[in-house]
Amino acid sequence: MKITDIKGLEVDQVASKQAEKVSQAQGQQAPVKPSREEDVIQLSPQSRLMQQAGEIVYQTPEVRPEKVAALKDPVQQGTYEVDSKQVANSMITGMIQEK
Repeated sequence: MKITDIKGLEVDQVASKQAEKVSQAQGQQAPVKPSREEDVIQLSPQSRLMQQAGEIVYQTPEVRPEKVAALKDPVQQGTYEVDSKQVANSMITGMIQEK
């Protein structure tokens, strides 16, 4: 929780006034607030590659029109056949790779 109002004054103003009083009592000039430094982020080469891969995946459409076009006619004509062994192998391989 940030307290922003003390008897009509901002907390920063109160803190500045207190610092000035202490400085004057010690015969010193009021301290100058240091400027804020900017944060710098450096990415490793691996993270850059992962970012690029993510962008490529994001830009890749979910539906590949060339694959759909090749399968559309056989499915509509009822001549498309599914190789059940290949489907089962793909499912098992997928489950193994997930672990």
